[in-house]
Amino acid sequence: MLALKYFAAAILPLVFLSSASAQDQLPENAARLVNAEFKLPSLAVASFAMDATAPVAGPSGGAGYVRVAPAPRAAKESPSIRPFHSVAVGFVANTLGASVEFATPVSRSLNLRSSLNVFAFDYPFTLDGVNYDARLHLKSTGTVLDWFPLHGGFHISPGFLCVKNSMAADASVGAGMPFSLNSQQFTNSINGPVNGAASVVFPNKVAPMLLMGFGNMLPRSGRRVSFPVEFGAAYTGAPRINVSLSGTACTTQGCSNFAQNGETLSNLTAEVAKVNEDLKRVPVYPILSVGVAYRF
Repeated sequence: MLALKYFAAAILPLVFLSSASAQDQLPENAARLVNAEFKLPSLAVASFAMDATAPVAGPSGGAGYVRVAPAPRAAKESPSIRPFHSVAVGFVANTLGASVEFATPVSRSLNLRSSLNVFAFDYPFTLDGVNYDARLHLKSTGTVLDWFPLHGGFHISPGFLCVKNSMAADASVGAGMPFSLNSQQFTNSINGPVNGAASVVFPNKVAPMLLMGFGNMLPRSGRRVSFPVEFGAAYTGAPRINVSLSGTACTTQGCSNFAQNGETLSNLTAEVAKVNEDLKRVPVYPILSVGVAYRF
């Protein structure tokens, strides 16, 4: 029995040391086992990331897929912005009259546009007791370069206007009716009433013009119809009015003929000069227009 105790005392330390060594090696062996049996090859991961259009053989015999991207097409310029390739026609109502406009592209942000403006209408008015039965003739042609700085509808259009506007009027005063010239009071004669003529002329036949607005007669989007709106002015110079009167008018000092009385003529000249002085405050012709255009 004593010998058995000594044998157990000698064996137990060896068993303990052997068990500890086995436990230390178990994690390392388990890691090796996982790496050997369950680790996915890198080729399989790569094959799932490829686009499945064209099979390609991998280094370990696996198959992946690669999509061949088509070559980019060369940018093709839109026919609507080729210089002078297309044209648009517009019909416009504006302060220059009834207008027909033609436009063609020059570049992506520029159009060349020309217009023909014609209109005539009657405009009766009364000034200091003198009745004027006026008829206005609006005739002009214009050319502008439309610039679209934002490549949208907003545009700035410098150009020039050829002006042939005119006005002719018959002047008259009712028989026995009062009127005034240069603050001088007159009474029209019954037997030989005052009558005459008036006209308005614009000094600048060619006027610089600047317009701004919205709408492109040649939409870069390819649309056919547009509705342009514009405002601006042309520097035509101040218009001048000319008036000539004949007939007999009376004052408190008696009656006299306009063609024969120097004082009466001076009053008429002073009255016309005062009107022309007022017209100098408006050296520009305002332009406001709205219309519709079609691109061919």
